[in-house]
Amino acid sequence: MMMQTRQNRRGYTEYFVTGHHLNLTDLKTEGKNFKLRSNYLYEDIPNYPKPEFHVSRLKHETGELGLRGIRGDGGFRTPDGESKIWWSLAVGPDEINNAEMRLPENRFPDRRSVAPEQQRFLWKFATSPAFKETSRLGSFRFTFPLQEVLTAYRDQICSGDDPVMRVYETVLYKQEVMYTVLVHSPDLNKKFSNYPLLTDDPNSICVYKDGCFIWRSEAMCETHWYEFDDDKMEAVENHRPRKFNVWDHVALALHVENDQVLTFDFNKPEDFLTYCENDDVAYVEGFQDHDKANELVKELWPEWLGALKVERPLQMHYPVTELKLVLTGSCGEETSSTGNTISGKQAFYSSGSGSVEMEVDNLEVKIINTPKFSELTTKEEIKETLNYIRCSGPALHVFLLVISLKNITANLIRTVERFELIFQNKALRRTMILFTHQAQTELDIQEMMQEVQQFLTEKVGNRYLVFNNRLEDRDPQRVSDLLRQVKKILGGE
Repeated sequence: MMMQTRQNRRGYTEYFVTGHHLNLTDLKTEGKNFKLRSNYLYEDIPNYPKPEFHVSRLKHETGELGLRGIRGDGGFRTPDGESKIWWSLAVGPDEINNAEMRLPENRFPDRRSVAPEQQRFLWKFATSPAFKETSRLGSFRFTFPLQEVLTAYRDQICSGDDPVMRVYETVLYKQEVMYTVLVHSPDLNKKFSNYPLLTDDPNSICVYKDGCFIWRSEAMCETHWYEFDDDKMEAVENHRPRKFNVWDHVALALHVENDQVLTFDFNKPEDFLTYCENDDVAYVEGFQDHDKANELVKELWPEWLGALKVERPLQMHYPVTELKLVLTGSCGEETSSTGNTISGKQAFYSSGSGSVEMEVDNLEVKIINTPKFSELTTKEEIKETLNYIRCSGPALHVFLLVISLKNITANLIRTVERFELIFQNKALRRTMILFTHQAQTELDIQEMMQEVQQFLTEKVGNRYLVFNNRLEDRDPQRVSDLLRQVKKILGGE
C-alpha cells in the first residue's frame, strides 16, 4: 500500500491509494508517510456519530452538454478517453433517519434504542456536500434506484451475468475523500484481479449487501456545528472556533468498453431528473438558472408539461426551529433600523457585518447585517460577505432585501438587479422584500404596491412585506408575521 499522486481531467491534484478503502486514521498515517500536508485532514475534530447508511439509490450529476448527450444517446456513456461511468450514493432523509435508529445498536450494543422524542438529531451532522441539495458538477441530477442501474448494467454490459464489485481506490483531494467501488463484467476478472473483491466485512467503509450499499461514513461533517453527546444521544451545539474538515463519500465506477452506452427508459423525466443549484465550490462552469434549465428540458422532452423539480436542502425536511435572517440593501441606515426593529433593541448602528440572536415564537433566530451594496464593489469584498453568512451558523438563511417605500418605482428594479449581481440569481428563490417606512398611511402604501406588483410577482413570487422599521413603533405581531412568512419560504408551516 502506497500513496501516489496524479492530475485528474479537470486539472486538480489527486492523492490516491489503489485497492484499499482507508479509514481516516490509516489515511492520516499514509499521508504522513507520504509527507502530505493537508490542514483539513489533520484538524482535530469534536466527537461526532459514525452512522451506517443503507443506500438503495444512485445519483449522476451533469451540465447542459451532458444532458443533451444523455438524452441523445438514450443513456450514459463515458467521457472521452475514459472507460468508467461515474455514480454517487444518494443519501436523503429516509436513509439518515434509518441510520439514526440503528446508531444506538451499532455504536452501543448494550444500550436499548432511544425514545422517539430523542430522535432526529443525525441530520444536524450531515453538513458535507455528500448530503447537500447543491451540485459541483452541473445543474441536472439523475436519480435512479440502485437495482435498476445494476440490472441495466447486468443485462447490457455483462450479458446477463451478475456484475463484479471491487475495492478500487481511496482518493484524497484538498478537502474531499472519495471511496470508489469498481463495477465490471465477470469476463474481466483477470484484468482487474489486482483489486480486492468488495466483501461483507463489518469493518469495511463500504460493502454491498441485501440489494443496497452499506456506507460507514468516516467524515460526514464538513463543518462541525455540533458535538455528539454519547450519553443523551443528541446533538449539542459546538462552541469551538469554526473549522472546516475533510468530508467523505462513495462513488461507483461502472466499467464499460468500446464506447458502450448504458441505456434507460427516459420517457418520464419527472421520475428521475431534478434541478440542482450550484454549490459554493464548483468543479465545472456553465450552471443554468432554473428558468433556463426548464427551457432545456422542455426542448429535449417536448411532450413533458411539468416544471423541473428543485432539490430541497436537507434541513427543509425537518421542523424549522432555527433560522438566519440576512439583511441586505442599498441603504445601510434602512437595513440597520430594520434589524433593530425585528430584534427589539439597538443592535446595529451602521452598515457592515454583524449579528444578533433572539428567541421568539419557539424559534432561535439569528439576524445578520451585511454591508450596503455600495461597499461591495470587488470580488474579495463579496466573497468575504458570503463567507461571513456561511460561517455564521448551520441554520438555513433567508435574505431580507430592505427597500424604502420612498421613490419605490425608482429604487426597486435597481436594488434587485444589484442584489442579483452580488448574491446571484439563485438567492432570489430564498428572498423576501421588506418595504420599510416610518410614517406612511395605508392608502399611500396600497397605491405604491399596485405600481410594482407585476415586477414583484416575476422576481420573488410576490414575497414581500410592508414593515414599519421605527424601533419605537415595533409591533410584535408584525415580527411574528414576518417569521411565519420566512418559515414558508423554508418549507415550514
